[in-house]
Amino acid sequence: MTENKETIKELNEKRELAYEESKLIIEDKVVAKIARIAIKNVDGILEMKGNIADSIGSFFSGRDEHSTAGVNVEVGEKEAKVNLDVIIEYGKNATRIFSDIKRVVTSNVKEMTGLDVVTVNVNIVDVMTRSEYEKKNKENNDKDIQNRY
Repeated sequence: MTENKETIKELNEKRELAYEESKLIIEDKVVAKIARIAIKNVDGILEMKGNIADSIGSFFSGRDEHSTAGVNVEVGEKEAKVNLDVIIEYGKNATRIFSDIKRVVTSNVKEMTGLDVVTVNVNIVDVMTRSEYEKKNKENNDKDIQNRY
């Protein structure tokens, strides 16, 4: 009977899983989307502007071109770096826009993921008046509609 207990004990020991620490993994694209959504309400930003690689990637992947266009991030285990390309509205203060972006991106990423944002870089790629921007968007939308038919 003692021999039977020893055999059962040996079998159970062999079935135990090795201990692994549990992890939370946050993909770069998740932080990029959080940052993009966070700055939508920052006054003075007309648009996030992606580069040609964003456009090509969205074309071939079939994903929404605006999901993370204009946002580039690096995510570590506890920290993140965020780089943004934006078009600002003419007449708005770029340093205030930058401060507002840093504040909302840092707080939203921290609140949602627990990651500390150690760097926020904002690259202003263009400046336009609101009417100029709206005219450009209308022309682009008209071209898109024509290309569908």
